[in-house]
Amino acid sequence: MRTRPPRRGFAMVLVLVFIALLLTFYSVAYRHVAAALRVETARSLLRQRDAGAVHALARGLALLETGLPPSDPYVCEATIGPPPDEGSFTVTFTSPGEGLWSVHAAPTQWPDNPPPMPASFAEMAPP
Repeated sequence: MRTRPPRRGFAMVLVLVFIALLLTFYSVAYRHVAAALRVETARSLLRQRDAGAVHALARGLALLETGLPPSDPYVCEATIGPPPDEGSFTVTFTSPGEGLWSVHAAPTQWPDNPPPMPASFAEMAPP
């Protein structure tokens, strides 16, 4: 009687299964890392986009502490940033009620040309 030789090739199947499992784990881990990177990129872009408007709004609120605007609504322009990267923002002061003021800041659109933001509202008070 002839005996059959032992089967060969199980090592190659084991290597292929190991590679498939390794690539599966890598793809799952990569999805989580890629999602985290996308979220951080979006947060960074949002922070950069809103930085100028927040600074213009802060200057408008500081200006409101010096007195009341001469008119309702009052619109002026704030230039934010160093000269090569400066941005122009339109700051609008409106009064929804007696003694209440609302301040809104947005990037200045092309045809608009509001006056520059004054140093103080006290200087603009009517005589």
